[in-house]
Amino acid sequence: MDRAIAVATDGRGDGQAMEGESSGGLGWAWYGLGVLLMTTLFALVIRQMLSLIAPGLQASLHFSDFQIGMLQGLGMAIFACVASYPMGWLADRYGRRLLLAIGVGIWSLATFFCAFQDSFGGLFAGTIGIAIGEAGLAPIVYAMIPDLFPERKRNAANLIFYGGSLFGTGIGMALGGAMLQWLAASPASLPAWLAGIDSWRIAMVAIALPGPLFLLLVATMPLRAHAAPSTMGAPMGPAVGVDDAAAGFLPYARAHWRTLGGVFGAIFAMGVAMMAGLVWYPIALPRAFGVDPASVGVGLGTAVTAATAIGVFLPGMLIGLARRAGGISPIRAASVFFWMAPLPALFLPFAATPFQAYAVAALQGAAGVAGSALMPGILQDLSPSHLRSRVLSLLGIFNALAMALSPLAIGALSGAIAGPRGMLYAIAIVSIPSLVVAALLVSLARRPFAATVRAMGFDVTGNHA
Repeated sequence: MDRAIAVATDGRGDGQAMEGESSGGLGWAWYGLGVLLMTTLFALVIRQMLSLIAPGLQASLHFSDFQIGMLQGLGMAIFACVASYPMGWLADRYGRRLLLAIGVGIWSLATFFCAFQDSFGGLFAGTIGIAIGEAGLAPIVYAMIPDLFPERKRNAANLIFYGGSLFGTGIGMALGGAMLQWLAASPASLPAWLAGIDSWRIAMVAIALPGPLFLLLVATMPLRAHAAPSTMGAPMGPAVGVDDAAAGFLPYARAHWRTLGGVFGAIFAMGVAMMAGLVWYPIALPRAFGVDPASVGVGLGTAVTAATAIGVFLPGMLIGLARRAGGISPIRAASVFFWMAPLPALFLPFAATPFQAYAVAALQGAAGVAGSALMPGILQDLSPSHLRSRVLSLLGIFNALAMALSPLAIGALSGAIAGPRGMLYAIAIVSIPSLVVAALLVSLARRPFAATVRAMGFDVTGNHA
């Protein structure tokens, strides 16, 4: 939100001055955002494939539900948490573009490695590699957007990236489901040397192959405008360098712990609920309704894509309508959508067909997406610019913690609930209270958020005070 002169950068903020508002510069900025979106889609296809191949892993390697939860939750989340802050620090110090390219290489190699494993330990190690590679993805991308765009274009770029990345979740699941469906239905069309190889192994190799292309795209992506650090009017001293900024984080966190606790607590609780469906629906629906796992990927991917389209549209519509009545703060708008999310989830235990389960996922997802779409802007408003990448790294950490807790909790609960619908009930038991907690926390954070934003030199709508 600062007004500093734009400079060219390699991701660290050093470089020669460039024209930040030229049409050519903006053209390169939109190209760069396209590269970031395609790279994120690549990562999401890999992440969703880990959920879709779970039935194949259980069939060929005889893994339990708890072991699947370990692979999809613990292995991914713990190491994503451990790697997130160091990746952010390294990106600030040595270049965000360089670290993102290295991450692409790591997760591509780890995906390829997973395809050749026959044991739980080997696959667990592979998911750790994927987690480390993807740990810095969201924090680095959101930190790179100011390197690409002037301030007046930043909000649009944030929303486009957020919506595009969520579309990527649905597209990734649909593409992964379609690939598994084709492999199951057309074994004769495969080369003879692939005969007898598990379809999940072929799928993992196939999605790892584009890795070098995306690494090259990221490594050669142009970066341009980058705003020099400032405190946006915060009473925390002048702008500081990367190393000195670390010393300012704890005083900032102590002064604004109510805001940070409410916002990140809501993000965590919403993440638990959303991850519950994304991870376990591909297993729960075949058990409950006897449908083909590959078709669940296509159906659920379509539902997630529809939820994303609706959810990304809703915040702008609400804020536009509220503007006529005096306006609404982003965090209040987020609380409206967070309170809407638990309502459709209440119907999940009573779903009688896969279509009804998809409808619940779409409605719940639309409300969750609408509230979550406002969070990047909320985080930018509540943090001083010289600490913003560290605050964004916390976003990755809390999402990773949600990724760890949700699969484990549902995996443990499903084993205690008998019957083919046991996992469906477990999803509801975990997700409904999580959605209510998320709504409560974001509502309680509204007043301290307003105080924090004023301390940053903005009013509650994000404009200069």
